[in-house]
Amino acid sequence: MNYTAEKYNRFKIEYHSDAPAVGSFYFTSCGETVRELFYLPADEHGVFESFTEGFLEGKLAYGLFDLRVEVRGEGEAVIDDITVSVEKVPEGGTYFIENEILKVGVELVWGGGLSYYEDKRCGIDGLTNMLNHSDTGRLVQQSYYGTGEPPFIKGEFMGNPWVYNPVQGGDRGNKKSKLIDYKAGDGFVWVKCRPRDWGHIGRYTYSYMENKYTIKDDILTVDNKFTDWSGYEHPVTSQEIPAFYTVSYLDNFYFYNGDKPWQNDTLEVRRDLIFWPEDWPRHRFPLKENNTETWCAWVDGDDYGIGLYVPAATRFIAGRYCHDGTKDPAAGPTNYVAPLYMLRLISYKPIEYSYLITSGSLSNIRQRFTENKDFTDNKTFKDYNV
Repeated sequence: MNYTAEKYNRFKIEYHSDAPAVGSFYFTSCGETVRELFYLPADEHGVFESFTEGFLEGKLAYGLFDLRVEVRGEGEAVIDDITVSVEKVPEGGTYFIENEILKVGVELVWGGGLSYYEDKRCGIDGLTNMLNHSDTGRLVQQSYYGTGEPPFIKGEFMGNPWVYNPVQGGDRGNKKSKLIDYKAGDGFVWVKCRPRDWGHIGRYTYSYMENKYTIKDDILTVDNKFTDWSGYEHPVTSQEIPAFYTVSYLDNFYFYNGDKPWQNDTLEVRRDLIFWPEDWPRHRFPLKENNTETWCAWVDGDDYGIGLYVPAATRFIAGRYCHDGTKDPAAGPTNYVAPLYMLRLISYKPIEYSYLITSGSLSNIRQRFTENKDFTDNKTFKDYNV
């Protein structure tokens, strides 16, 4: 396992472990010593693959020394083999998948968050990408909230103390999350990252996020996985599932909250929402207990836009920031919604859930979600509500 004479930007670890384990080693890159930290779930025949720190900047690692593995539980972890390689760095930072109807882009440089969604059938002048991506917080992405108690050291955001907050894109200082791995095929791309802590600048969290994006006809399916390996004790708290940002132009918020789900009953609409931290009750929309029609949409004045369906969501939070109606996806003004659920992050126990995105007229959005309402149930959320 001595690679002191070989340069690389990707490594593969084969191992067996009786319990979750955290490992590390050191390498040299551009004259500096860099520590590579990684997490290994319990597995009799485990395989872990990752790009090295600095991969997307074209940096190569040299040497692999002081390899250590610490078990988080009973038993032992053994590294059976390590292999290294040099992989091509993707150009542009955004990976696109598309078909005849949709073009979707994931931001590899920002943890694989969703940064681009285009409906090729849209005839609205200037409306191409419906999503806002002005900074690391403005993607369609995973984001979770955990402890604010020691040994965690609180961060800060907008003058407020900030809890443990892994964010897929990066932190409040636009420091990007680390790309761990990605794989692509016909109509899909899978991405794994190690997210930053939003309330700090330049600090990684002890967690991994994974997304699989799949397009079929006019629907995007997103499968999410979050694994916390901090060892912290987290409280049950309201979680974004996911955070979702659109261009300012799509400024009318629709959702359903009646007693007749999936029967084309009357929708609710909010046309004048403001910045979501202002007047919290006005921006929170609890859903009735038996309402399974848990989708929402941001649309324009003619009811054309983009919709998000997350089964098992219990409420929405939504608002508009610096509303000016721009169609520019890189602009500061944006619209936001997050379906919410009360969850506790549990170290070493992954959270997994899925959602759908589609676009078009409001009636078409609703019809597609109705046709696919049983694609998943996200019932495993209940395992984290304790």
